[in-house]
Amino acid sequence: MGINNKIRTTLASALTVTAFSATGLFAATAYQNQVGFLTKSQKQMAVIGAEGKEIVFKNKSGEEALKVTAPKAQTWAPAGDTAASLVDFSEIQTAGTYQAYLGDEAIGHPIIIADDALEETTKASLKFFYFQRSSTALEEKYAGIYARAAGHPDNAVYYHASTGITNEDSTFDGSKGWYDAGDYGKYIVNSGISTYTLLQLYQQNKEYFKKLNLNIPESNNDVPDILDEIRWNLEWMLTMQDPTDGGVFHKLTTLKFSGTVMPEKDVAKRYAIGKSVTAAWNLAAVAALAAEIYSPYDSEFATKCAEAASKARWWAMHNEAAYFEQPAGVNTGTYIDGYPIDEEIWANAELYRISKNEEFASVFKKYPFKRFRWVLQSWQTTYALAAFTIATNPEIFDKDILDSARACIFTLADEYVGDLENNGYGVSLVEKDFNWGSNSFAANKGMILVHAYILSKEQKYLDAATGILDYLLGRNPMDISYLTGYGVNSAKDPHHRPSQADGIEEAIPGMLVGGPNYTANDCAKKYVQLDAVAKSYYDNSCSYATNEVAINWNAPFAYLAGSLQAIAATGKSYDITELPSHSYEVNKISKSKQFAKQPAAGNKLIIRNGAVQVKKTDAQGNVRYFNLGGKHIR
Repeated sequence: MGINNKIRTTLASALTVTAFSATGLFAATAYQNQVGFLTKSQKQMAVIGAEGKEIVFKNKSGEEALKVTAPKAQTWAPAGDTAASLVDFSEIQTAGTYQAYLGDEAIGHPIIIADDALEETTKASLKFFYFQRSSTALEEKYAGIYARAAGHPDNAVYYHASTGITNEDSTFDGSKGWYDAGDYGKYIVNSGISTYTLLQLYQQNKEYFKKLNLNIPESNNDVPDILDEIRWNLEWMLTMQDPTDGGVFHKLTTLKFSGTVMPEKDVAKRYAIGKSVTAAWNLAAVAALAAEIYSPYDSEFATKCAEAASKARWWAMHNEAAYFEQPAGVNTGTYIDGYPIDEEIWANAELYRISKNEEFASVFKKYPFKRFRWVLQSWQTTYALAAFTIATNPEIFDKDILDSARACIFTLADEYVGDLENNGYGVSLVEKDFNWGSNSFAANKGMILVHAYILSKEQKYLDAATGILDYLLGRNPMDISYLTGYGVNSAKDPHHRPSQADGIEEAIPGMLVGGPNYTANDCAKKYVQLDAVAKSYYDNSCSYATNEVAINWNAPFAYLAGSLQAIAATGKSYDITELPSHSYEVNKISKSKQFAKQPAAGNKLIIRNGAVQVKKTDAQGNVRYFNLGGKHIR
């Protein structure tokens, strides 16, 4: 059923609060998850000024369900010097609506406890990707009041000169895909981690997601809705592969960002811009995983993905220094990454998993999975993505690399659990996390913690992951749910062109905004608090630095909420002994293999004047030389 009624304060209709208050608003002396707690899960709230006092939890009939003495108040550096008591009420394991009281005063917001408390949140965060679809109209029966006309058909995309294709009239079909963020561009590198994260969510929770209905146009077919939605983006990613050589165009955008208009009003020419080694490795990794996942549903499409992965890897191996550079005259997102080794490890891990081809395993000896590579995942740093795949496939990978991948996950997860000590908010975030897209740092940490739980079944990891979700949904010093449309006090005014231009008061639901950012230099700059970085937030569409949305932020949020809900609903987590459902004989790639003529433009590492330099050739054949630090050498 679509969204047919104008939304006022929350779209979590299954969790609608009808008790205690017409508005559900109380004094903000307590901060909590505003959407809901799973019945058997950890339940906590941060309470200011309650140390040593009794907090009583009552059900909607006013009966006492639990009495807790607030523990010692602790500070949490990102929140400043105001200490909070982390009150645990996990003993309440009966579904219902509750309210916390300090004396006669109701504190915090109504507390929702349910077996499916996170299901609507999970569905909304996945439905976000439907609302981001390019090249199609959104019909009212699926989009409700957010129905809109089709924009950006992208069936005749031009080649920018930076691709090396010089025929100005030549075009290709680059339709489908998801808009990247608040703008209308489509970017391979950011699609890589986003698509992978959602594929992993399905892979690890098949039983749950096979039944989850997202109310999208494909909902009545025999494929799980989450896979139908992911495929919309995968099919676009495949169009970005140059059929002549296997290389991958870096992005599909206009030459500059559009104004604040609906998709159908943005009619400027759109181009494939640049080719890059990171785009190639991203496609290789995602397409390899997709090949195995889609094989039970569409063997032809799965084979196409496997072949695309092989070709992309082959091109990347022969173009190791093809780093993306923003061409002159282009002013859209860059996703520049001059260090593609992490993507290479990730892609080869995915290819080895589906093929057992030893050539792909050679990268693990070439680039050992050492401690400096154990870092939180992001679009520009994908070591952890490789670790996820390797660690959860013990029947496939050799013990040495398996142990290294697991050490990566547990080292990070234990660090996050350690951050909870003497922490009044119970959140595994530290001050340095509060820069651009801080909420994605949180969600990605949650993904690490869920993997640690999958591998160990230790509850401490699942509890820490739950704490991160609670932070995103309201247990924070802003007393806000950072997911639009969900929670008593949710983000209302995101930097997101359709939400800004559609004339509808409420933003499209299910979008995770970027969150507090102490480096904000836009209209949110005046709200930056260096002594309380978790308060450096401005809920206004003028702030792309704190309130933009993005597919690579929603994806880990969906993974986190969806995994917690699926584990609770099924009573089990991913079986790491499960083997891939299908294997592929991915072609070996010989260094001596002849390959198609490359475009003149590109970068290449060379020895010149006794030193390693980067030779950069533009589309007109002009050559310049740079040292490895990027300084031009004449």
